[in-house]
Amino acid sequence: MKKNLITVLILAISIINLVFNILLVFVFMPSANKTNKLITDIAKVLDLEIASQSNGDNTFDVSNLVYFKLEQGNPINLAADGTNESHVLQYGITINLDKTSSDYSKTESTLTESKDMIYDITRNIIGRYTYAQVVDVNVQNQIKEEVLQALKQTFNSESIHSISFYNWVAQ
Repeated sequence: MKKNLITVLILAISIINLVFNILLVFVFMPSANKTNKLITDIAKVLDLEIASQSNGDNTFDVSNLVYFKLEQGNPINLAADGTNESHVLQYGITINLDKTSSDYSKTESTLTESKDMIYDITRNIIGRYTYAQVVDVNVQNQIKEEVLQALKQTFNSESIHSISFYNWVAQ
């Protein structure tokens, strides 16, 4: 009799377990489906962003670049950083021009005549940064982008492809 009672008890517990498992499936399946749909939608959006970034032909033939190098200018006083010490930055700048651009010759002659203006533009942009910022590579890239946009806007030219700094020394 004891053996039969234990078997019935195990059977009852197994049936209760089965009922709970079925209940769990029906309770959690709708939310799992919603979560799966949300993840799928997010993945689609990310795929669209990646596709939009890679759609354009961003390759550029470096042989089409002409380098307009300006010699190292006067040191630039950097912004105060609260340490009561003055810091300066010495640098040189190279403007990379796309010789296949329609306004290349006009831009090159304008740049040759406007060296002081280029130094002034870069001095105004770099002078806003502190010593701690100009030694950071990420900030240097940000400065390059700001100077590039300022030069493109000032000279109204699409032939200015990029800029490079050389002899970047901050004290």
